[in-house]
Amino acid sequence: MDTFLQALVSGILLGGFYAVMVLGFSVIWGVMGVINLAHGEFLMIGAYFAWAMFRTFGLDPFVSMLLVLPLMFVVGYALQRGLINRVVERPHLISLLVTFGLSISLANLYKLIYSASPRSVSVSYNGSVSLGPITLPIVKALILGVALVFMGALSLFLQRTRIGKSIRAAAQNRNAARIVGIEVGHVYAITFGICVALTAAAGAMLSMTAPVFPFMGPPFTLKAFTITALGGLGRIPGALLGGMLLGIVEIMVATFVPGVGTNLGIATSFILLVVVLIVRPQGLLQGLRPMEVSE
Repeated sequence: MDTFLQALVSGILLGGFYAVMVLGFSVIWGVMGVINLAHGEFLMIGAYFAWAMFRTFGLDPFVSMLLVLPLMFVVGYALQRGLINRVVERPHLISLLVTFGLSISLANLYKLIYSASPRSVSVSYNGSVSLGPITLPIVKALILGVALVFMGALSLFLQRTRIGKSIRAAAQNRNAARIVGIEVGHVYAITFGICVALTAAAGAMLSMTAPVFPFMGPPFTLKAFTITALGGLGRIPGALLGGMLLGIVEIMVATFVPGVGTNLGIATSFILLVVVLIVRPQGLLQGLRPMEVSE
């Protein structure tokens, strides 16, 4: 029983990271209809930024995350205006090829700059506390807390602000949004900037729990597909639910299937993707439309 409870807690903590990791991927897809295959590379950039700030200035990744948010928002805004906006209304295959090329370019650029050697960030509080039979990793618990804050802030932004309502309008009907005076290109650029910033912030947090290297991104992009399939496009509660479910399934399989460790846990996430696409392709939260959050 203790093993089960420990695996459940570990799965929830992992799911919290997955939830904030997938937000940018899900929202970009839900708003613009663009499947961003460079999603994992933006996560990698955030992780490298946190590592560089820690190595150079001794800056805690949670603090450097506050720097990476505005910086990567500007990068995302400019990237959407200069590149993504040119293909956003063209066939999906075009945007797939563009973002795939972007992912390869970013990964190899960082390999040229930093080499392929893994880097790590070791913070002083990277320990754990015992709560009865449960061991709670401090860093992962903090990541879960920050993830919940990010999701709550994004939900309020979409519900209560003028630009948030414009994003939701553009997601539901692009042409109708233009008719009522919404500059869709600007809205898309803001959306892309926010999503890239959130993804890079997730990467900064990831730097404390996993090695940082140039080709770390693709597995997270693939997991983002799984979580988005579970929760639905652009659904913030769905991102949380899908992330938690994937995290729990991965840890449970890795814990209770002997002799395979985390490898089968990772494979299980993709088996789960196939099952969901066959059984419930609209996602687990069928009642919510894309980019709609609970009131």
